[in-house]
Amino acid sequence: MKKRISPIILISLLYLTSVQAQFNLYTNYEGIYDDNIFNTSNNVSDFINSLSFGSAYNFESEFNNVQLYYEGSLNLFQTTTSKSFNTHRIGLVETHLFSIDDNPINAGINYSFRNNQDEYVVYDFDQISAYANYRHSIGESDFILPGYIFNRNNYKNFSLFSHYEHKIFLTYISNFETQTSLTLNTEYSLKQYFEEYNFEGYLNQASQIKFKVNVGQSISDLTGLSAFAVYRKNLSDGSRYLVSDSLLYYEEEIFNDIYSYDGIELGIGFKHYFNEKLELSLEGRYLIRNYSSLPAVDRNGVELSAMREDKQFGFGAGLAYDLSNVMNGLSVSATWNYFKNNSNDYYYKYSNQIISFSFDYGF
Repeated sequence: MKKRISPIILISLLYLTSVQAQFNLYTNYEGIYDDNIFNTSNNVSDFINSLSFGSAYNFESEFNNVQLYYEGSLNLFQTTTSKSFNTHRIGLVETHLFSIDDNPINAGINYSFRNNQDEYVVYDFDQISAYANYRHSIGESDFILPGYIFNRNNYKNFSLFSHYEHKIFLTYISNFETQTSLTLNTEYSLKQYFEEYNFEGYLNQASQIKFKVNVGQSISDLTGLSAFAVYRKNLSDGSRYLVSDSLLYYEEEIFNDIYSYDGIELGIGFKHYFNEKLELSLEGRYLIRNYSSLPAVDRNGVELSAMREDKQFGFGAGLAYDLSNVMNGLSVSATWNYFKNNSNDYYYKYSNQIISFSFDYGF
């Protein structure tokens, strides 16, 4: 699906340029066995039926593409049925080329929400997101990509965690004659809460900076390797938490908040095409998370003097097969992933194995 501005631009294009309208539709079914759906030491397993669907209407001209799209998903848990949920997103995006096939600017806006059920309705949320980015060529094989993302994240049952989010990023990509690609990325993120409080150590805003480097190497026409490293630095001291029945519920634990920790992540990947239809992918990852304001606890739930520290490794494998010879736009895939999380917090010492298979269809 093409990258995803304003209805004014859409109307202008329809009236001022020669456009071609195109309709796209896709659907995906994925069956997932997850032996630890909460990623905790409790090890609760389940099977999830996940159905995704979407459609897009494109208005295309020589230098512009305007797209109106919808995406939705339905996720049904067989055992822990109360954890089932559905998501929806509708959006508008424009891609404009300043020259043929070069220097595109993308800008878009979308609205999304998630519906949970039973006791999980407390996690219901909606989001308004807007973004813009511009890719500029600085040579035959080099370009830069600056951009901005705005999110308004609203948790109607956890209003003290609702916030605005601003992300500014810059990416540099270079491709070499040795069939090597290099990507450098830096990103600054700022989160500002709707509700402000004057309590010591209780944040009204949080910020983080991230650096990422990715190297890809083509070994042959059918085989490639890649490796990446990510460093996150939390720029804020403090946290937000909810007090209920003399217990503290930290935002980091409820929403797995990325602003709450410093961290390093390393990864390596391998991809091989046996032929034009069959693809194999392998990957391995290792990450470290040092939480700045989340105390670790023992098996009885008693807080320790140390902050939580996690070290996680994981690896996975996947096969994908193109079935366009059976039906145009149809493909099937299967994946296996394993994660092991070591933590000084008893609750977060766990392993997780996920096996899935999926069917994709789109036109």
